[in-house]
Amino acid sequence: MSAIASTSSTPRNSLLRPIALGGLIIGTADAIIYHWLVSSVLGGYPLTSVLQYIASGALGESAFAGGPPAALLGLLFHYMISFVIAAVFILSASRITLLRRYPFVGAFLYGFGVFIVMNLVVIPLSAAPPLPAPTTSQRSSSIS
Repeated sequence: MSAIASTSSTPRNSLLRPIALGGLIIGTADAIIYHWLVSSVLGGYPLTSVLQYIASGALGESAFAGGPPAALLGLLFHYMISFVIAAVFILSASRITLLRRYPFVGAFLYGFGVFIVMNLVVIPLSAAPPLPAPTTSQRSSSIS
């Protein structure tokens, strides 16, 4: 029997698949629901601008003049962040019994925590420009 065939997968290798799958699911769901549906369809912002805003976290205002390459960089950043978010949850769940016992409650609380950290820590510390306040017409159209 060869040495390769006799080695078992390490715990680290067994976690790579759920991290990759989780990152793809998180990234794709967020891209479809928030970036496309909420921001583009309902908010009226072109998807390219939404992705450029993500890239502006690293590039600053110049991301908006970067065209499609900046949008692709924003998409890359979006998925990188999604994989990190999935990795932290999966690695935490492998060590914290409560997260394995109550995965939906844990995932909900973790998602809320990610939302808070992204909006109150990561985005303000990035080079992304502040978003403008909604205009009166935008607020009244979202109410009706």
